[in-house]
Amino acid sequence: MHQIPRHTGRKGRRNLTVPEGWTLVAKVLYVVFASFAGLLLSTVIVYGSSVVRMTYEADRMIGSAQNLANAALGCGGDVNFADASHDLVDSAGKLRDELDTVKWTLVRDHTAYGNDITAVRTMLNAVGDLVDGPFVDLMNLAGSLSGFSMEDKTIDVSALLQVPDIVQRVHADIAQEVRALGELRQPRITAVGRVVESGRSALESVDSLLTQYDDLVSLIPSLLGADGARTYLVAIYNPAELRSGGGMVGNIAAVTADRGRVTIGDFVVTTDYQYADQPFDKQGALEAAIFGNQVYAYPQTTTVNPNFQRAAVTLKNLWQAQEGNRNTDVAGVFALDPVFMQALIGATGDVTLSDGTVLNGQNAVSFFLSDLYTKHPDFVEQNNFTNESSKRIMSSVMSNVSASTASAVLRAVKSSSSSGHFKAWMNDDRELAALVRTNVFDANVAGVLPSDPKTPTAGVYFTEAVASKLDWYLDVDVQVSRTCGKTLAATKRRLSDAVDARPRSTAISAVDSSTLGDEYTVEVTLHNMLSKEQASLMPTFVVGEDGSGTMQPRLFLMGPTGGAITSLAYESGDFVSNGVLDGHQFVNLRLPQGLAPEETVTVAFTVRVAKDASTPLNVVTTPIITADGTYTGTNGQVTDKCAAEGSDQSTDGSSAAASPQSSSSSADASDPASPSASSSSSSDATPTDAPTTIIDDQSGADTSSAGALDSLDKLRGELSCPVDVKAML
Repeated sequence: MHQIPRHTGRKGRRNLTVPEGWTLVAKVLYVVFASFAGLLLSTVIVYGSSVVRMTYEADRMIGSAQNLANAALGCGGDVNFADASHDLVDSAGKLRDELDTVKWTLVRDHTAYGNDITAVRTMLNAVGDLVDGPFVDLMNLAGSLSGFSMEDKTIDVSALLQVPDIVQRVHADIAQEVRALGELRQPRITAVGRVVESGRSALESVDSLLTQYDDLVSLIPSLLGADGARTYLVAIYNPAELRSGGGMVGNIAAVTADRGRVTIGDFVVTTDYQYADQPFDKQGALEAAIFGNQVYAYPQTTTVNPNFQRAAVTLKNLWQAQEGNRNTDVAGVFALDPVFMQALIGATGDVTLSDGTVLNGQNAVSFFLSDLYTKHPDFVEQNNFTNESSKRIMSSVMSNVSASTASAVLRAVKSSSSSGHFKAWMNDDRELAALVRTNVFDANVAGVLPSDPKTPTAGVYFTEAVASKLDWYLDVDVQVSRTCGKTLAATKRRLSDAVDARPRSTAISAVDSSTLGDEYTVEVTLHNMLSKEQASLMPTFVVGEDGSGTMQPRLFLMGPTGGAITSLAYESGDFVSNGVLDGHQFVNLRLPQGLAPEETVTVAFTVRVAKDASTPLNVVTTPIITADGTYTGTNGQVTDKCAAEGSDQSTDGSSAAASPQSSSSSADASDPASPSASSSSSSDATPTDAPTTIIDDQSGADTSSAGALDSLDKLRGELSCPVDVKAML
């Protein structure tokens, strides 16, 4: 028997499971050819050459679709995206042309397989229309994109301005093809009918997936400056010197998009900025009452405010106040840290720095937070090196984003925005909302404070008061326990065995105690993991000017929405301020005695949640990044022995620790690093009155909705790398 030749010698091919719906036309052809075997054998002289040609083109189409799938899903291999795309276009067109010839029309009109031929033709027409139309448009668009130029720091992505029109055509074409498939008569071959239905369902799924991107697609022209230049700020955090929102703002670059041409400006060290001597707006003055004047005065400390939407506005105002920037509007602010940079490098490929260091997806964090300071101990040279390295990393990432890396890049963005290592503020909040709706960005990218009283979340945010890079060595542990029985912990002599001090009241009149429910005790333990020997060997800009390696953390304790911080216990510290901001109570506690190498200190406080809270108290912290990983809080873990003891706690507020405070005090305005406050333990401290400033609460975005990336993630979960399309036949 003569066997039809097939190209099966593709290197590296393994049989893997692929979900139905991939390369549907190829599957239909193979099913139809198998069913027509007897007919083809009897008419081999007439149809033999046609079958050979279609089998060859079907094999080409399968191979190119397989290569494109591997590239799109990041399966690796030496896939030439342009060549695979060309093969798909060419083979699909030739298959359609061959099956449209008169000889196959005779089969359709004079055999029992007429509906099957019509079905195959309709499927080929659907693929042909989509391939010859939007797919070719996207191929042409991709070919016109220029790479990143390190010399003039630009990338020309003006071709992306065509994306909205292309996507509109995709929607229209898919709707037309779905209608055509729906009007087909039932094929004789069951498998053909099943695949046709699967094809229609797949097209509808693709259309639905694209719809989730419609808002973003329509924004592309404005985001890229189609109507005039737009400026964005990129701020790089350094978590080795902690701030509430993640880390000190070390470097800032302006990125300009003008009609699709994107220019990346130089990264400027924030110590070169001209500082502010007064708040930029009324909200800034309210924030200074809690966080001190540092919250608006210095770009490095704007992130002492854990609410990124406000920190970004203040940073934007500081940038605009600099010489040469005063008439420039800012469309958005993006903040990132070494964890995000490491994720991008892991997605797009290793980066070699000017000193020969090779960064990859595992070592970038430790390099920028630790190794950098020993390899480049001179402070000025170090700043120059980090600025130059930032450009190299951006150049490498932007130059290596491709079909084969896009999935990993998007995943890095999604994961980093979820975990607080990448944040965004947009002057037009509709643009940020569109990015979140696609699930390209997680809703946490906004960096807003938690706001649901039914799922109470308290915060423990850290800011390092010593100019240093010590916080790579800070270990943090937070424990939460629920109060049982009628007596509130805030009224007892001790909140924790680890804190030898009586609790002091932090209740304020702005919070109605009758609305409060369960009480929890939160213990925060800090440990300096740096050894004395290590400290003696490190440069002073790492361990502090005195060379001791002593940390001086400031704690900003945040109560949950609808709840309150009712008491606080510490052995030695400065009770700086206590008030309400953004719908949350904040307590500012400084530990001026510091945390010397190998030392440990514990602070405890009580929290009462809203009466209608439906989950236990969760506590989030500033992301603490060390060699052991990243710590971000308790993740809802609570020690609750109430059920075992057969007791519950009173929630009527009758056992309040002390009368609420009603007047106000705040962080000293003269020196943000050294606020005026009495240094004492909570046992001998006179309660400090608190500002009772209340402003509108800011709600976080809903993270429950599934987005387009979830659909892509599900698809990839059903595939194995590398993809082998023939395994489905």
